[in-house]
Amino acid sequence: MVRTLNLEISEVATQVTNSFHVVEAPEPDRAALAFERAREAMGPVMAELLESIQHQDDPILIDIALKTDMVGFAAEIVSAWDFQHQSKSVFTGVYKQMLRSEPHLVAGQWRSYAQKYSKQRLYNGRDLASGFSLQLAERIADLLTVAGASTTTEAIIVAYSPHLETITRTALELQRIIGEEVISCDYEVLVVHFDEIFDAEQMEDIYGGEVPMAGPPGMVPRVLSTADLGLRRVEKVPGSADGEVAATMLLKPKVVLDTIVYELGLVEDEEPSPLVEETAT
Repeated sequence: MVRTLNLEISEVATQVTNSFHVVEAPEPDRAALAFERAREAMGPVMAELLESIQHQDDPILIDIALKTDMVGFAAEIVSAWDFQHQSKSVFTGVYKQMLRSEPHLVAGQWRSYAQKYSKQRLYNGRDLASGFSLQLAERIADLLTVAGASTTTEAIIVAYSPHLETITRTALELQRIIGEEVISCDYEVLVVHFDEIFDAEQMEDIYGGEVPMAGPPGMVPRVLSTADLGLRRVEKVPGSADGEVAATMLLKPKVVLDTIVYELGLVEDEEPSPLVEETAT
């Protein structure tokens, strides 16, 4: 199902990218607000790249940014307990405490009931897909506005609503299965954080080596963004008295490396990567 979700995200990113076009005079106030929201959603470097680069001739960065945003949004849904940010730390803390003292099956049963009945109490069976689809449309509209397009949340909904709803429904179903049906272990979706050093044991380059790495001599590739969700299984080690767990990688997350800025000619080889500048500041 994670592969299905990744495919759905990729297809929407391709469709939106193919329809992208720059306007001559974007609205300054709207662009500034969109930039702040995009910066919060995707991180400062990706938002600044979107804002500062001309995308009309080669919109590959639009595609990358769309995947980054939608993957991050989907991961938030799948990893949620009951979609209330303030309660996640409480549930997670209790669950980790239980794993230290109880068999994984017992802790997993509690986790299943906690998620099921907390959502039942909060939403009473209400369909959440449409609300999440609206949020996703708002994020996409912000991203495209920052890149120089003229669009609105309403326009994104009209053009892509069925596809966005497919993504959110798949993410919600995955959240339900992982959180409520699986009790003997945990399944975790994986997103690699910005600026992490590339580790081929834990992640894959989305381009699979097809695009040669560029950049200054001795440059250590780092992660610009995550393009595909990963998945791992986590199990309590039998006989462990302190909750020790073992993780098995089932699907490596696919990432875009910061070397892409050199490969696309966005900066010269002798110039520092935008990630280096952001880290320094």
